[in-house]
Amino acid sequence: MYLAAFGCAVPEKAAEGPDRAPQGVSDARRDLDEARRLLDRGNYQLSLMVSERVLTGPAGLAHGDEALFIMGLVFAHPGNQNRDYQRSVAFFKRLVREFPYSPLKEQARTWTEVLEENMKLKRASSEALQEIARLKQIIEQSKKVDIEIEEKKREEKR
Repeated sequence: MYLAAFGCAVPEKAAEGPDRAPQGVSDARRDLDEARRLLDRGNYQLSLMVSERVLTGPAGLAHGDEALFIMGLVFAHPGNQNRDYQRSVAFFKRLVREFPYSPLKEQARTWTEVLEENMKLKRASSEALQEIARLKQIIEQSKKVDIEIEEKKREEKR
């Protein structure tokens, strides 16, 4: 403590003391900045882990909205091979529900609407492709029947 009072270097853990939380608000801010950098670099899993640590840590109330927002972005990111729009929407909805006064609330709502519309369109597209495949099968069967009818007509003419 004496060294800290005169501006001398003190290891971070020692400066925290035994009764302070290991992750303060400034640590959470630093972690969230790191989570964003990791997201930008495509390290989605680590970004998710860092954001989760902030969310569940002592600074979760102060920075939980941003942690949830980053987690939503991780699962919505087009470069993420484990992209999962449903999980992304769940994080954005949780942000809106648990942090109603967050400055990120409107962005989270927008992401939710866009992702839900995207999922709806993907379902409709999938259903349309299934219907197209079914109709192609019917057309092929009809062609076979037409060919058989033509062959029978030719045989009858002989």
